[in-house]
Amino acid sequence: MTKARSIPILMGIICGTLLAALLLIQSASAGAECASLGGACDDSSGGWDPMAKLNEIGNVTAAREQPAGTSWPKRSREIRWGMNSSQGGEDRDTGAAAPADSARLAEANETGDAQNVALARIAEREINMTRSLKAREMLLPLDQVSDEYILLNVSESAGRGTSKHIEGSVAIPYTEFFVQPGVLKPADQIAGILGRAGISKEDSVLIYGECLPCGGGPSVATYVYWMMKGLGHENVTVLDGTAEDWAAAGGATSEIAAVLPEVDYMPQETSNYTATYDLVRSGQAQIIDARSLPEYLMGSIPGSISLPYEGALNGNRITGEERLDMIFMVLREDQPVVVFTNTGIKGSVLWFALEMMGYDARLYSYLDWITEQAPDLPEGEGPRGLNETAL
Repeated sequence: MTKARSIPILMGIICGTLLAALLLIQSASAGAECASLGGACDDSSGGWDPMAKLNEIGNVTAAREQPAGTSWPKRSREIRWGMNSSQGGEDRDTGAAAPADSARLAEANETGDAQNVALARIAEREINMTRSLKAREMLLPLDQVSDEYILLNVSESAGRGTSKHIEGSVAIPYTEFFVQPGVLKPADQIAGILGRAGISKEDSVLIYGECLPCGGGPSVATYVYWMMKGLGHENVTVLDGTAEDWAAAGGATSEIAAVLPEVDYMPQETSNYTATYDLVRSGQAQIIDARSLPEYLMGSIPGSISLPYEGALNGNRITGEERLDMIFMVLREDQPVVVFTNTGIKGSVLWFALEMMGYDARLYSYLDWITEQAPDLPEGEGPRGLNETAL
C-alpha cells in the first residue's frame, strides 16, 4: 500500500473513533440526566413518553432509585427548563438522613450484599415518607395519637357493627353527611349530626376511615376534613394511616364505637376551601382533573390538567413530600388551584396534598360543572353514571 493511500484510511479511522467517542459521551450525558430525573431514557419508541413518566411517578420503586444526593424537582427544573431552584416551587426538606441512606444503598448495591440492600431500601422508603412540621399538623402519625383528640371513624361501615374502630372512637359514616353522593346536606344539618355525636367546633378531632366503593385509601377522611374546615373547624386533622395500621402497631381496637354526650356544634361557614362555577370558568385558577385518564379523555373542564389522585398516594397513605413536589411541578405556587373529580370525594385527596404543600387549593365537582352547563335539565336528572362508585 502506498503512503498516499494510507493517509486517507488513517484519517477515516481517527474520525470514526472521535465520532464514536462523541456519541458515547452524549449517550452517557443523556443517561445521567434521565437517571437524575428518576429513571432511564428509552428513545426506541420515538422519544420521552409522558404517560410512562406519569406511571413512573406513581411507582414507589422508581422514586427510590434516584442517585445519591439527587433532588428530583431541582434537577428537573434546571435540566429541562433552565429554571433555578427558587422557581416552580421550593424543594422541601425531607430529612437530613436521606443522602446518607442513599449512599448506603449505593454501597450495598456495589458490594452485592442482599441483606443490606433490603435494609437500605426500607430505610430510604421511610425517608421518602418523612413529613414536614406543616404536614404533621394535617396528618397525625400513629404514635402521636392521644386523649386530647376525639377520634372520628367515617368509614361507610362505621356504626353498623362491621367496622374495626380505634378504641374510643365515635362513628359517623361519611354517607350521613350527604343528600346524595357528592351533594352535602346544609351546614345546620351537618352541625346537628356532629353535635349529636358529641363533637363541638372547639374540639380537636382526628379523622380516619376508608370507603370501599372508592377503592380504599383516605379519600373519605380527607373529604370530611375539607367539609369540617368549611364549617370553620380549626382543630381537625387526619390520621396518617388506617385502623388496620393502628392495630398492626399494637394499638387497641374495638368493634363498638364510643358514645359521647350530645353537645352543640356552632358552625362558622367559610368559602375558602370551595371553588365556584364562576371561579372555574374565569381562567384565574389552575384546574386539575383528578379523575382517571380514561375519564379525562372522555370529557373534562376546558383547560384542565390531568393529575389522577392516585399519584398522591402511597398505598393507603398520602405519599411523601418529595414525590408530591415531583407531581406538582407543573403548577405555579402563586396561583390558586382548583381540584375536581365527579363528586369531589376522591379529588379531596389531591386537594389535601396541595394544602399540605402550601398551595391555595379549592375543591370542586364535575357534577356541578355539568349541571351549570345544562341548566335546563329536569331537577334530579344529573349526569348519568355518577354514583357512589364514581366519586
